[in-house]
Amino acid sequence: MRPLEGTRVLDLSRYGPGRYCSMILADFGAEVITVETPRGASRLHSLMTDDTGPRYLGQNRNKKSIALNLKTDAGREAFHRLSKTVDVIIETYRPGVVKRLGVDYETISKINPRVIYCAITSWGQDSPYAQRAGHDLNFVAMAGITNLVGPKGSPPMELPFQIGDLAGGTSQAAIAILAALLARDKTGRGQYIDVSMQDGVIFYLWTHAMMFFQSGINPERSDLPTGSDMAWMNVYQAKDGKYFTVGCFEPWLWENLCRVAGRDDFIEHHWGSKEKQIEMYHEFSKVFLTKDRDEWVDLLDRNSVCVAPVYNYEETFSDPHVKHHKLVIEVEHPKLGKVKLLNTPYRLSDTPAEVVTAPPLYAEHTGEILSSLAGYSNEEIERMKQEEAIE
Repeated sequence: MRPLEGTRVLDLSRYGPGRYCSMILADFGAEVITVETPRGASRLHSLMTDDTGPRYLGQNRNKKSIALNLKTDAGREAFHRLSKTVDVIIETYRPGVVKRLGVDYETISKINPRVIYCAITSWGQDSPYAQRAGHDLNFVAMAGITNLVGPKGSPPMELPFQIGDLAGGTSQAAIAILAALLARDKTGRGQYIDVSMQDGVIFYLWTHAMMFFQSGINPERSDLPTGSDMAWMNVYQAKDGKYFTVGCFEPWLWENLCRVAGRDDFIEHHWGSKEKQIEMYHEFSKVFLTKDRDEWVDLLDRNSVCVAPVYNYEETFSDPHVKHHKLVIEVEHPKLGKVKLLNTPYRLSDTPAEVVTAPPLYAEHTGEILSSLAGYSNEEIERMKQEEAIE
């Protein structure tokens, strides 16, 4: 048994924040129905509608797929009828769009008072920036993170991963939806969830924000090219040109590092000045050029230093930990045969999350869902196809 079995989700979202959120719910057993737009009426880039592409495959497993044109009366009516049967609705449109389409919370909650309706947007429903368009790098930049990436004197750098979308949007939405489901068990009522990706990113600044609140001093970028001015928390190059990381926040870990590197004289300078940290970094860098990366990783690990190699993806997915935890799985896809997907990281002893089905084909379940959940006849479904209300 998976913990969300018996929970049904309609996912109106188009991009990663909502799609990844509903995928997490699906991994936990929810029946997730993605509501696509018929491709003939869609303005989305083909990257988002190609059901064999990496973006689609990476966020749609364990789901069913239908296509409704919500700009048509028939498509909107179908959504209303489906809404009566669901527990959760997720959408990522700009504020005001779902109201114009007639599928907003106020409308749907009259049809289904128990529905939990989660809107994931850039800045929330009532921000001064509510109508601004936004993407991941915009949220990270406005949270002050981009300004700290890269060495001092270089331009701010875009992060290669979607912290804003996934940490700011997906995680906040999933947590809020699960909390709202628990609340509904007590109250019997659904509710509206307003997720701002900007708020979510800022929420994760707990360390830097608290230091700023206490000192009033803006953090600055590193003088070192690695992005850190701490000798005890940095990236070092080895003899073979590969890199590894050490993290020695605790005094005993720092002492272990100094002893292995033959620099006992540095032990007392763990929390030394910035100038001393940079000096120690350069001295350690000379020492670490005497052995290959994996030799240092093995030696430091055996001496209780927090150490890890800097991997490329081939190394990441070949690592014993990744293999042991089965973080990559294969599923059978109707067009592609066996495809690899990232496995769920959630490891519950009694009710685990699980990957059960491959990502659906685009609009694969339209007829099935409209018939079984909304009561449409085959003739009605065929007429809606001809009217381009569905695909």
